[in-house]
Amino acid sequence: MKNSIPFSLVAILVLVVSSCSNNQSGNEVDGDMVSNNKTADNPNAQNPEPSIKFDEEIWEFGDINEGEIVRHSFHFTNTGNEDLVISRCQASCGCTTPKCEKKPVAPGERGVIEIKFDSSGKQGNQTKNITITANTNPPETVLTIKGFVRPKE
Repeated sequence: MKNSIPFSLVAILVLVVSSCSNNQSGNEVDGDMVSNNKTADNPNAQNPEPSIKFDEEIWEFGDINEGEIVRHSFHFTNTGNEDLVISRCQASCGCTTPKCEKKPVAPGERGVIEIKFDSSGKQGNQTKNITITANTNPPETVLTIKGFVRPKE
């Protein structure tokens, strides 16, 4: 019993010291991060990065009848200076299905995200969000569709 207490203290000390040590794993620092010249004083500095600009981020589908399916295309442009890659499209509800670009979008090129909303089982005011995750800064953009679903008679 007496020997187990010092061993426990040594084990805890080893864990604390190893968790506080500098990065000695051989990983190098990304040179692009070090040479990034964007600062609070110069936020518009030119750096290689993609940027996504949507023609619209909110679409109102108006009034529809329950059970109708509406579709919309959100068009965007890569306004950055590197290829834009969309890694994920996720809707806030299973009733909304996004279909995103699978291939990289070159600087200056346009792309489209197709949205399908199925109003079956939905009534009243509806607001659905689609989160687009890409290699942009910030990495997420939220698109919104909204409207009113009239109940079945």
